[in-house]
Amino acid sequence: MQRVRILTDSTADVPADIAERLGIVVVPAYVQFDGKSLRDGDQISREEFYRLLRTLKKPPTTAVPPAEEFAAAFRSLVGQAEEVIAILLSTTLSGMYNAAWLGSREVPELKIHLVDSRQLAMGLGWQVITAAEAAAEGMGSEEILALLADLQPRIRVLAMLDGLDHLQHSGRVEWARAMAVRLLRIKPLIEVRDGEVILTGRVRTRRRAVERLVEMTAALGPLERLAVMHSAASDVEMFRRRLGEIFPLDQILVTQVGPVVGAHIGPHALGVAAITAA
Repeated sequence: MQRVRILTDSTADVPADIAERLGIVVVPAYVQFDGKSLRDGDQISREEFYRLLRTLKKPPTTAVPPAEEFAAAFRSLVGQAEEVIAILLSTTLSGMYNAAWLGSREVPELKIHLVDSRQLAMGLGWQVITAAEAAAEGMGSEEILALLADLQPRIRVLAMLDGLDHLQHSGRVEWARAMAVRLLRIKPLIEVRDGEVILTGRVRTRRRAVERLVEMTAALGPLERLAVMHSAASDVEMFRRRLGEIFPLDQILVTQVGPVVGAHIGPHALGVAAITAA
């Protein structure tokens, strides 16, 4: 029996091979369109989602898994681990944490710790991977929770959106609703900081937006880890190679943003999730 196992939700975008290798349990979130509600990665792939997104007349909506699905995931770990740490999408952006808390109440025989990541996508994913690596090395829950407390302030998520239509429709970000008209045909640069989506710049062309994103990443200083995130962006490989000028190319992880976050930011976005040096 392992001392600690790690659980997360599918918005973490942890690549399937890494999740399998580290024994990470992933609870799928839901994306809804055309009267259907589908589980991310289970009933719809990321490639299928972005292919459909181009054809939809009405933007998709998203939903957290019901508490019963978290309870089932926790229950599956009874007898496999002494404790579970669940690291989840930011409470400021979603009800994911609350659903997990309700699910945890249904499994009293297992000691469960819930962590608000204050992040999304690979900003959450790096926390999950780091915690799972520590668990695989035999660390206890107190050590892993302390590790996460140190890690969270060092995670930086920067991104370039191709437009504001999807973010405006989501209603999750006040400035996006207020500034959508003024930002027409401008590529917004954003940062996710402490669970808030912050507008950091506005660029007129995609080429300049990509260059600015590389500059912003370089300005973070020495990095321990770096991931490229994208929502079906055709220039992701070019972007990765540009980042290879500031970080070892073979160590840059590339992930495609899942349907839940993708529904809110839209297609063709590029971003980075970095862990800055301690």
